[in-house]
Amino acid sequence: MTCLLLFFVASCSPKANETENADEIAVADTVGNDSIAAVSVAEPEPEPVFITPDLAFMEVHGHVKSVEYAGGRKAVFDEKGNLVDYATEYSGENKVMIGRDDDGYIISTYDGPGGSESFDYDKENVRLVLTAAGDGAYYSECHIEYDAEGNVVRYNFVDEDMAEETKDEWSMDVEIVSKDEQGNWTELKTGDATVKRNIIYYK
Repeated sequence: MTCLLLFFVASCSPKANETENADEIAVADTVGNDSIAAVSVAEPEPEPVFITPDLAFMEVHGHVKSVEYAGGRKAVFDEKGNLVDYATEYSGENKVMIGRDDDGYIISTYDGPGGSESFDYDKENVRLVLTAAGDGAYYSECHIEYDAEGNVVRYNFVDEDMAEETKDEWSMDVEIVSKDEQGNWTELKTGDATVKRNIIYYK
């Protein structure tokens, strides 16, 4: 009986109602303002794409273990994205000689019959932007264009034959035919030529 009586008195008391109403208004205002602030929480940013200079050299990203082209070109990486083994369609059993700059970027290769190549990068984005190959009096240079996602979209060539004093500039659009689940291309088309490659990832 005592408990019921206390409950009845508290419920019927005007002062108790005023206090309760005041509390409700204060709580409602507070909850309303906080809930508006809580709704405008920023969405989590996507995880950064794993890329290293050596991965960029082979035009791949993510935890790639190896990249192998149909013609025999193959690159093998460790789990940190460093190139540990590299062969071309010309090198055979011979080891490809690789030159690097002070920052560790691959700036030259020599594979014997295939000759030598030199490379440059957009180091801010760790992307290969220019590859140049020279052989005696004949010199060929290729500037690579990328889209916002880092996909190759165009090759711009400069061919020069110093012996014949000729120079030719031309471009070739690149069409990505297919990509894997990681977003790396597995088949692309340039003009009438199709290039395919197989990519294996670390688990």
